Amino acid sequence: MLHLPALSPTRFEAVQTSLPGAKGWLRVNGQSYLHADLALQRPTGKYVSRVLLRVLNVVLSGVKIRTLGHNAMPGLLFPILDGEKGMTQVPIWPKGYKVLVANVLDRKEVKGAIVVPAEPFMVLPIRPEWQSFEDYLGAMSTKYRTRAKKALKLAEGCEHVDLSHAPVHTWAPWASYLLKQTLRDKTVTLPASLEVLLKVYKENLGEAFRVFGYRKDGHWVGFITAIVDDEAVHAMHMGFEPSYAQQSQFYQRSMMDLVRLAIEERKPLLNMGRTATEMKSTMGAIPVENSFVFFSPRPVVRALLRLYARRFHRLPSYTLRSPFKA
Repeated sequence: MLHLPALSPTRFEAVQTSLPGAKGWLRVNGQSYLHADLALQRPTGKYVSRVLLRVLNVVLSGVKIRTLGHNAMPGLLFPILDGEKGMTQVPIWPKGYKVLVANVLDRKEVKGAIVVPAEPFMVLPIRPEWQSFEDYLGAMSTKYRTRAKKALKLAEGCEHVDLSHAPVHTWAPWASYLLKQTLRDKTVTLPASLEVLLKVYKENLGEAFRVFGYRKDGHWVGFITAIVDDEAVHAMHMGFEPSYAQQSQFYQRSMMDLVRLAIEERKPLLNMGRTATEMKSTMGAIPVENSFVFFSPRPVVRALLRLYARRFHRLPSYTLRSPFKA
């Protein structure tokens, strides 16, 4: 399986400890991990399972939840659990909390826990011979190179602006608005203030946090952010005007800008994140399996979460593509 590196510890700690809900260190399986409160939202969009929402709203009503890492830092920490130890690998349980969640790589069973498979992280290995974005396009077969160029063509009327060095207050307000419009029906863990979230990332990561804005006819219509870390570039936040995105293939265009960034920064991997699995595979990304592991000392919580995982949880279907020449 392709190795997906976590964010470097120094950078992870800088962001995590500055985010709302951060709760310090927790010992799990002999290692210390930063953890945080998990704040649930109640969206009704098509991207969130209505069954899952009913389970969360009924079973977890009034139940305090902690997560290893932070729900506002997806794909940046992967705790290592022992499948045989169960809850004993958490020797000091957080006082007053009934559920602990960890996002781990692979989908192995963990004794006494409920393991819920997640959509894969899509990761693009950057080949050493790619010295430019044109080299990347040249490695594709004609079919997929044509698709990529079409996405770039559709976005030609949109100005691409590097905002990485611009003052945070000049872009965070409108970017957070676009991010909220994009995420509100797609997640159960939306942070309370997305503007604060973006500011925390930029203020703590500095040069490593890149921000690209997209402007059309004088109006900001989209943005994407990424972290340039030691071993990989991590795609982080994306927001866009829905009407513009539909006509311009904005999602694919913005991801190609991150491919260009990873090549220019000479990083071996681009973590494109979850969702849009098939589309990202047309860009050469490879799936990395991961799952959410739920621990709880409450039998009723475990039973209902297990029922959901076995009977109702379904991942989107997709077909992986192979865009590169044989």
